[in-house]
Amino acid sequence: MTAPARRRGFTLVELLVVTGLFAVFFGLIVNGLRPNANSQVRQLSQALSSAILSAQTRALGNETGAALILEVGGGSLPTFASNTVFQANVPPFILGGTAPPAAAYASGTNGMPPMFSGSLALGATSSPVTLSLSNADPADLADGYKIRFYSAAPFAMPPSPWFQFSPVASLSSGTVSLRVDAGQTINNTCWPSTPASGTLQFQIARRPMSSAPALDTTKQAAIDVRFSGIGSGTWGSAVAGPIAMMFDRSGSLDSVMLLGTTPAPTVLVPTAPLYLLIATVADINDNRSLQSQTSRWLAINPGTGRLNVSANVPIAVSAPSQTDIETARANARQGVTGGAK
Repeated sequence: MTAPARRRGFTLVELLVVTGLFAVFFGLIVNGLRPNANSQVRQLSQALSSAILSAQTRALGNETGAALILEVGGGSLPTFASNTVFQANVPPFILGGTAPPAAAYASGTNGMPPMFSGSLALGATSSPVTLSLSNADPADLADGYKIRFYSAAPFAMPPSPWFQFSPVASLSSGTVSLRVDAGQTINNTCWPSTPASGTLQFQIARRPMSSAPALDTTKQAAIDVRFSGIGSGTWGSAVAGPIAMMFDRSGSLDSVMLLGTTPAPTVLVPTAPLYLLIATVADINDNRSLQSQTSRWLAINPGTGRLNVSANVPIAVSAPSQTDIETARANARQGVTGGAK
């Protein structure tokens, strides 16, 4: 008897089993690599943190600072969501001098009301100012939002605090006001005095302009602008247009601009942390950002520029109150994670 012939190859059943196993493994790999909404919330919070740190680094030692601009709405996003962030170019300061002292005092256009009791009342919080520009055109004043004064030798005076500036571009003039958002009042802020000879010099800071993208756009995660804001405030769904975050030469958060407001951008000077709520687009559409454990808070301390990213502690109500929002932010500020009370 001859030995039975050795079997070669695989049976059809074995081939089907192996093919099925490969299909399962391939499906697991594809699902693991495919971005999902939860992972994109983490990805966006990490990318946004990196973009902010990069802007702060670019601002260090730069007199005009640096900025990021959040585009709100667009594409398939609701009008109150943002997932597109741009780096921003900050133009150089506008430089020049005010009107000569005698003429300024007579007309009340030197922008220094508390230092003179003539045509302007002592303790005034704003005043018109006439400007002589040395490095810009009058039309450039339309982008100005804050101003400070100084005088050169022989009557040298260090730069004053920054004041709010509202331009009238066609006339090379504007209005100088106390920055109420920054806590300036007539009791704690001194207006600069005009030198006995010569003119006061000024610097005017201008709003930023978008440049290169700061991060890759995510499709399933975004910033919910409705519940984002400064301190206990929220921007709500009425924000129209981009939002700029300005960092000064020390990397601190100097101001937040709502660039879509008219006739001029709304400039907010943060004296409390800035909070950004990052959530899935689905939760934003369903108004569930504050109810989701997937959501994350990004907080920026205005004084130090320090960042803090924390998971959201879900709020079990469909219509959160102001107290609920403040509690969620307090948990984020303290680094409390989901599930904690």
